[in-house]
This record gives sequence, C-alpha cells and structure tokens, in this order.
Amino acid sequence: MDIRFDTKKVLVTGGTKGIGRKIAEDFYNNGAIVTITGTNTTKPEWCIDFNYEQLNINSENNWYKKADEIIEKQNGFDILVNNAGINKVSKIYETNKDDISNILLTNLHAPIYIASKVSRRMIEKKYGYIVNIGSVFGIVSKEGRSPYTASKAGLIGVTKSMAIDLGKFNIFVNTVSPGFVDTELTKKILGEDGMNQMKEKIPLKRLASAHDISSLVLFLASEQNTYITGQNITADGGYTVE
Repeated sequence: MDIRFDTKKVLVTGGTKGIGRKIAEDFYNNGAIVTITGTNTTKPEWCIDFNYEQLNINSENNWYKKADEIIEKQNGFDILVNNAGINKVSKIYETNKDDISNILLTNLHAPIYIASKVSRRMIEKKYGYIVNIGSVFGIVSKEGRSPYTASKAGLIGVTKSMAIDLGKFNIFVNTVSPGFVDTELTKKILGEDGMNQMKEKIPLKRLASAHDISSLVLFLASEQNTYITGQNITADGGYTVE
C-alpha cells in the first residue's frame, strides 16, 4: 500500500522524541510538510528539514496564543497529530492539585483546544485528519495513574464527539492508544528488569516499536482511510485482551 502525503501540511505536537519524533519523520519521508512542537527553546539539530515551534503547555504562560500563532503561520494544517503528553506516577493519596492540573491540561485540554482551532481551517477545505494519541491506560489502569488515566480516557471520549461534529465536513478523527513502547521514556520508568517483566505479560512477547505506532497513525491520517472515524484503536500487542 503506497501512502503519500505530498504537499500535505502536518502538525505533530510533542514531536521531538519517542513516538512523536518517529511519526514526524515518517510523515516527512512520505512527502509531507511537517511542523513539530516541543518544549526545547532551540530547534533540535535532527529536525533541520522540519518547521519547529516551541510550545510549552502549562498554566503559567499564554500557550493558547502561541498555538494560534503556529496555526496561523502555516495557514492551517491538513493533518493534526495530538501527541504531546505528560505523566507523573503517584498514588492517589500522594497526588497534588498541580499534578492533576498539569496532566489534564497537557493531555486533554490542549488537544481539544488545538483541534478546535485546526478544524476550522479543515472545514473550509472540506478535508482533514486528526489523530489523538491515547494510551492503554485510558482503557485499563495501573497503580499511581489516576490523573493520567482520567486524561487518556477523556481523550478517547472527546474523539467520538469530535468525529460526530466534523464528519459532515469530510474530517476524520480517531485515537491510537499504544501499549508499552520501547522508548527512552519507557526504559527510564520501567528499567531493564521491568521491561522484561512487561514483555511476559504481552501476548506478542515484545514491546511495541515506535514504527508499530507510527505506521498505524499514518494509515489513519491518509486518504487510504476512507471510512474509519470516531474510533479508539489499541496497539498493545494484546496486553488488554481479557
């Protein structure tokens, strides 16, 4: 299946590392004009061929205005991948109000706001694809993930609402919910022993690669996808299978 994105403008939030970086690279390698956001104050050396914009989503700065400026600067986008996300592992009785606020702001509030702005230009063209990056923890959970699970479950929910609002304008909206992905962040959180233990809990007996997730995102955001919208597609190697 030949998937190309020639002349298509793509915005990937949180695109400087891990899954986001792989998604951005794959879009670019298939012809897209790619803009990525990150918290770095300077453009990372590896993304010389991309448009880079600093977007630091927190309650202490006017990130809304910056998001508006990014969209206006590129005169809108054909494809939006809401990938930026944060997590902090803490038991519910150890969770403070700042943890709750920051996680929900980055993982749920920001994707809704950015989609609301990007979709307006998509409506004008009667064309667009939005892919929200969720998590298996929006479906199941684990200790210490209360705010994170709330944010990802919420993202799955709003994907359905977005799809209903935008379907009549030929705009597709879906969520991809990865399981455990072999990234530097996963290694940092689980450690080598934890990663090996997790592999044994996954029917495919391996963690996902960033490519496993990116290839699914690119399909859902391509013109090969002609009828899938409002769905949460779980890419977890069978982890959540009962």
